[in-house]
Parts: sequence; C-alpha cells; structure tokens
Amino acid sequence: MSGRITFVGAGPGAVDLITLRGAAALDEADLVIYAGSLVNEKLLERAKRAKLVNSAKLSLNEVLEQMVDGYRSGKRVVRLHTGDPAIYGAVSEQYRELDNLGIPYEVVPGVSSVFAAAAALKVELTMPDLSQSVILTRAEGRTPVPEKEAIEELASHGATMCLYLSVGEMERLTGRLRAAGLPAETPVAVVYRASWPNQKIVRGTLADIAAGVAEAGIKRQALVVVGRVLGRDGALSKLYDDTFATGYRNAGGVAAFSGRVAIYALTAAGAHKASEIAAGLEDAVIVLPEKYAELAPASRLVRYPDGKFAEAFERGWSTYDGLVMVMASGVVVRHVAQLCREKGSDPAVVVCDAAGNYAVSLLSGHLGGANRLAAAVARITGGRPVITTATDTSGLMAFDELAARHGFRIANPELLKECAVAMLDGETFELSMPQELFQRYYAGNTQFRFLADTPGITVRARNSGLVLHLVPRRFTLGIGCRRGVAAATIEALADRILKARNIDWASIAAIATAELKQDEAGLFSFAQSHGIALRFFGADELNAVEVPNPSAAAEAHLGIRSVSEAAALLAAGDGAELVVEKTAAECVTVAVAEVING
Repeated sequence: MSGRITFVGAGPGAVDLITLRGAAALDEADLVIYAGSLVNEKLLERAKRAKLVNSAKLSLNEVLEQMVDGYRSGKRVVRLHTGDPAIYGAVSEQYRELDNLGIPYEVVPGVSSVFAAAAALKVELTMPDLSQSVILTRAEGRTPVPEKEAIEELASHGATMCLYLSVGEMERLTGRLRAAGLPAETPVAVVYRASWPNQKIVRGTLADIAAGVAEAGIKRQALVVVGRVLGRDGALSKLYDDTFATGYRNAGGVAAFSGRVAIYALTAAGAHKASEIAAGLEDAVIVLPEKYAELAPASRLVRYPDGKFAEAFERGWSTYDGLVMVMASGVVVRHVAQLCREKGSDPAVVVCDAAGNYAVSLLSGHLGGANRLAAAVARITGGRPVITTATDTSGLMAFDELAARHGFRIANPELLKECAVAMLDGETFELSMPQELFQRYYAGNTQFRFLADTPGITVRARNSGLVLHLVPRRFTLGIGCRRGVAAATIEALADRILKARNIDWASIAAIATAELKQDEAGLFSFAQSHGIALRFFGADELNAVEVPNPSAAAEAHLGIRSVSEAAALLAAGDGAELVVEKTAAECVTVAVAEVING
C-alpha cells in the first residue's frame, strides 16, 4: 500500500501562522522531515505519532530516500519547509526527482516571511504613486544570481524591494543600492525573525540602516525591505474610492440593482461561479441541489432535493427580486415561459455561463432591473453584459428604466410600450421632471424638450398625444423591537434595508409601530433623527391586517400577530403593498410598505 507525500509551508515562525491544511497534514503525519532551526519546533508537537527527522545535515539524496521509503511503506510523509516552499525553498529538485520516480505529492502553501515582515511593519508593499511592483530577491553570496538580476539592475526600477538572505553585509548592500541611483533618504526596514517571539525591527534609511543593524546585532534570519512605501504616504487606493466603480461596488452614477437575488446553478462549475457572484452582491443567496450543497457557503445556501429544480425555481420566482441563472439559456427559457406574467411584477432574470464570460439580461430589463443586474454580474466575473432592449442599444434612457432607477411609480404603465415605440421612431417628447434628471439623461438630444422642473415626471409625445405619468414613490417603515433597544440598533437594520432597495430616506412618509411601544426612547430618537413622523396602532388594528409572516411568539406574549409588517401597511393606507417583508436583526424587525394612493 502506498502512502502520501505532502510538502508543507510552515509559515514564518509563529505557530499559529501555519495554514489549516498544513496543520491538518502535521496532525495526520507518520513521518515529518523538517528544515532544521528555520522551522519553529513547537509546530512539531502537532505530529504526535510521527517520526521526526531534521534535514539540516542531510543531503538531497538522503532526504529523498527518507521520503520515498516512507511513501512506499504506506506512511503519510510531511516535508516541512519554512515560510512558503516556493520562495528559496530548495524544493524544485525534490519535485523533479519525485516526478522522475512517478511518485505523486501535494504542496500546501505557507505564509512567507515577506508577508510576516510587512505585517510587523504595518505596511502595504504596493501603494499608488509610490510602487505598484514588489521585487523579491537576494544579494549574491556563495550562490550567484543571474547577471540581469544583480541588485543594481533591479534597484533601477524604483519598485519596492524585499531581500532575503542579504542582511549579513548591509554596508555593501546599501552602497550598491545607492550606486544604482536610490537616494540616501530612501526608507529601509529590517525585520529579524518576523513573527517569532524574539522578533526585532530596525528602521532607517540607506544612509544609516547598516549602522542600526550592526548595533542590533542582526546577522541572519532577517528580511530587508527597501522602498518609499515604508513612509505610507502614497495616494489613496482606488479600491475604496467612492467615485471608482469595481466589480463589487457601483460609483460615479453607475446604476445599481437593488433587491434580493437568488443565484441558481446545476453543475459543480456553476456552483463555484455562483459563490463568486453572490459574494459581490448586496443581498444574495445561492440555490443548489443537495449534491452540490457543500460547494457554497452555508450562510448563503438554499438547498433543494436533487431533481426538483422546477419547484425550486418556481419558489424563487415569487420570493426574490432578481434571479441569476448560471446555466444554459435554453433551460432558463423553458422554465421562465411557464411563469412570466407581466413586466411590472416579473423578477429580473439574468443568464450567465459557468465561465462568467457573459451575463445576459433575459427578462424585465428595465422595471425589474435585469439590465442593471447583468451589468453587476459582469463586473464581478470580468465578463460582458449582454443587453438587448431597444432603447439601450439606441443609447436612449427608457422611461421605465428611469422610473426604476430613481424611485418613481408609473401611474399608467399600459402606455409604456407605445411610448417606447414612439421614442425609437424619433418622435419628439416634452418633459416636465426634476431638472437634474433631465440634464443627466436627455439634455443635448433634440428629441426631448424640457418644460418645467417638477417633483414628478410627465412625458408628453407631441405627435401621438401620449401622456405618461411617473409619480415619486413613497414608503412607510414598520418597526418592531424589544424593550430598551438603542436607536443605533434600529438605524443599522433600517439603513441596510433601504440601501439594498435603493430607497432614499426622503421617500419615507412615516415610521409605524404598536401602541405598546409609545415609551421606547430609542424608537423616538430614531424617528426624530430623520425628522419623520412616528405613528402607533393598537393591537386590534394590527391583528386585522393580513400579513405574510405572522408571529406566533409575538401573539403569545403581546397578543399581536404582527408588528412591523402590519404597522407598515396600515401607515401606508389603502392599496399599500409590502416591498420588503419582515427582516430581523438583533432585537429589531423592519418591514417596508409602498404608499399607492395619496
């Protein structure tokens, strides 16, 4: 019976900086061949049943003999290297010989000392305007380096330099760096035994670091970092710049999709891509058959029995605002055809291939937001959004898309199709609307004429006489909470929900709850901070409202079947609809209803 050989990066020194996979390999090992004093021997305490062999005095052939004999006798062999095996690990020759013998092996990466040193220095090795490259190298010693990789050649790039195995001749090293053109004031840091209990840091410049290292008595086992990033005064990263769009964040006027999203997949590759997409969306779950359930994070997983995709898709149709289908479009079309009803209520449907090359807006491109959802998915996967709605391909802002983006309700949606056709036919429109929106979307296009700056939007087609009305949407917040809850706790949940739905606080007409909450200081403070009226309803009023999520526990303790959902609907008035069902966090529940009349 054959065993198993695993090369493991032990990390830089601290026993808790080995990877979980590496630690598990040690736990199970029968034989551990470790790289001498470079490895923290406390790690070896994990290998309770293993034979331990120090390779410091062994030749390559002797190390290989130990590994091969262990493998052929059925043992689990761990070859434990310091840091990460890929950096000055002398592992290539071991891999090559095992390959020649036809013996399989696994490699587990480790934390290199360069990253432990950066952590100790609390520095980012790449910073805008300073250095976008990191050179990992060493000065030549008994082992030469290629001529083009001489210190002087590499230093001429001005990139951050991290030098291994080079601290022994600091005076000579700094002289060569200065000769390459680096200024004497260039920052330098030396980290001795990064992450070990006796870690030591010396900071300075090319002019004085050698003296500091000599004074500290550092002669080996240290990493030298050279570069302006040590000053930590580079430009701000674009990653968190609120004017810079990424695959995970919209900015600079880029329209965002709002609402809950379910991502479906039918294969293992699709499940992995679904997890990638879900991580980049604000409020997304991953819907998978049982056989692939372990491939998704449990916090996002919705599972269904194998072979029951149709039922799972139908449930999602009425539950989520957007559906991302990581599968063949034919499968999606056949199921969508049985469920789609009308554009005002159908969810957004986007189809994405398992490689993430394309995100196709399939259904509800404007009102449902599928065009925006497709764009969001494509940003995350690095693919291309495929948008086929006629106004978008013509470079025009459709009126239903305008309504969806900016919180308007279309009062007479039956005219949308005629208005879209008129727009594509080049008919002239007169627009009464917020001037800022006109300037953003229609100014400069002679097809559209601005009439007046108004809160709502009136679209009048001059030739056909069509008049489309867009009404500012208004909402109510229903709040349920435990005794003594803080305003900040209510605020955190409410703000998260509104942002996910792209609802502005200015659109909230009222905050509502049960009469028994009239003495809740936190609730009053929350409402007052937003300048929104707080309304209270009695138990009989609340219990008379039909809600999707009644609470047996609340009814037993308070005599009220629902607080947040019922209160939101009552405050919104006749014809109101829940746009966010009861959502709970900590000691608070929040629901949102839309005001339809008034």
